Amino acid sequence: MATQLSFDLPAPPATAETPLVPVRMVNEWVYCPRLAFLEWVDGEWADSDDTEQGRRAHVRVDAGGGRLPAAEAVDDRPDFSVRSVMLASERLGIVAKMDLVEGEDGTVTPVDTKKG
Repeated sequence: MATQLSFDLPAPPATAETPLVPVRMVNEWVYCPRLAFLEWVDGEWADSDDTEQGRRAHVRVDAGGGRLPAAEAVDDRPDFSVRSVMLASERLGIVAKMDLVEGEDGTVTPVDTKKG
């Protein structure tokens, strides 16, 4: 059974100068804290064939398109799909770009595009 990792240091207080952490970095830290440090703090990155193909596949996704309705209008609006939506939470200190957000029958679903 895998051991649950813990980070015993409290997070510093968020300020206007504190950058929001990309959700991808949270995923990287869970996978490998050292790799997350190298990517986030040191800015080190080495592309692979998979990341190059993923970058090419995201060209259409990253172009954007559609319009996200206001939360209170989701039930009243017909089905929708929106590409390349940035979502952030200052309270959680995170930011993410959603590849696709689909709304159908009053249910909103985020979709993440991956190679594979």
